[in-house]
Amino acid sequence: MCSRFDLNSDIRAFQVQLGLNMEDIRRMAMQDENRTANANDEVGDDVSDDLDAAFEGLTGTRRPTDPIAVILPGQKVAIRSWGLTVPGLNSPMINARAETLREKPTFRPLLERRCLIPATGWYEWRKNGAAKHKNRITLPDHQPFLFAGLENGREATIITCAPSPAIAHIHNRMPAIIGPNHIAPWLDPMIGFEDLGHMLGPLPDHILAWHEETPGPQTSGPDRNQIDLFSK
Repeated sequence: MCSRFDLNSDIRAFQVQLGLNMEDIRRMAMQDENRTANANDEVGDDVSDDLDAAFEGLTGTRRPTDPIAVILPGQKVAIRSWGLTVPGLNSPMINARAETLREKPTFRPLLERRCLIPATGWYEWRKNGAAKHKNRITLPDHQPFLFAGLENGREATIITCAPSPAIAHIHNRMPAIIGPNHIAPWLDPMIGFEDLGHMLGPLPDHILAWHEETPGPQTSGPDRNQIDLFSK
């Protein structure tokens, strides 16, 4: 399960490390500024193409139906709405279970439309009787990472898997995270999903850190034995 996640504003960390093509986000931001300028009867000659400004609306805490950044084949970055619209359902499908992707008619047509969703942390609620305790889960150094996702040209969903043992006490699901050696094949539409399913598993315990925001003992601290998900 992943019902909320964070993305910090340092888009250049993603752009430089992954060689991202940000033209779609840049173009959309420029179009928005042109519309604003035209609405104010001003000439939009000074429209900014600053990537930081273009990315600003996609950062912070992302919730269902919010616009989110997705990475597509060719390292192209685009914007999608978080959650797939499914006829007969009142709520968008924001998550997809890795174990049943090939069985579900909603997801089966999207298995060759894979994407990556950048994040810097996600939230889960640990239940203790009637109480729910909010936990923020990150990499130990709050490094950016990439969720596995599927998209349909307008919307995207985050794939989930069984949790790492270290966070199984918080929730029985976690987002599937794609590591550096799997980025290229995951985004390659010429590779069939049947050859990629092994990527959709929990991370090793030492990769994750968490902090429970409600009163109580902090169960994990920084661990310097983590990997860099963007290492070459």
